[in-house]
Amino acid sequence: MPYSFETIACVTLEPHSTLAHPTTPPEIVKLDSPAAAVMTNFKVVHPISTRPEVAIDVALKKMKTSGVRLLFVMNDADQIIGLITAKDIMGERPIQITQQTRMPRAEITVSAVMTPQPDICALDAQAIHDARVGDIIETLRKQGRQHALVVKTDKATQSQRVIGMFSTSQIDKLLGYNVTTEVHPARSLAALVGQIA
Repeated sequence: MPYSFETIACVTLEPHSTLAHPTTPPEIVKLDSPAAAVMTNFKVVHPISTRPEVAIDVALKKMKTSGVRLLFVMNDADQIIGLITAKDIMGERPIQITQQTRMPRAEITVSAVMTPQPDICALDAQAIHDARVGDIIETLRKQGRQHALVVKTDKATQSQRVIGMFSTSQIDKLLGYNVTTEVHPARSLAALVGQIA
């Protein structure tokens, strides 16, 4: 049965109209804010993916179009087999592959430069429940990573589901400064806060 839609009458926007605003001001993110404040939540933000056989420049174009700097690399069963970032594609690895194999850049695929699944840093959702932003920064710094996935484990099946992600670029953006390059090793969150203050 075809739908029947009605036209909604328009009203004139009156002079001196104002914008509605949230009842509470947006939270200011600090180093001691809950880690969840800087996590990209995949219940809200749809993760963007690619396939391992895709050319790296096609993957980079997809990143630019989607406004992201990381793609999940998925297999035919829709399982994560790797991650690829803009830095991977624009960095040294493609140049090395071209020099070593004489393969044209246009033929280099995602699988050749991605971070494979066993090397991906993941944090358990339960473990970060009480964590702070500074803890995430310190974790990423010690791992030498720009991203960390957040996984939730099904107790019955022991299968993992990626529910979110931390990224240094998102943390820098929300804090308002490039903390990831300014922070040096700190033994505690208090020391970390002291370095920034």
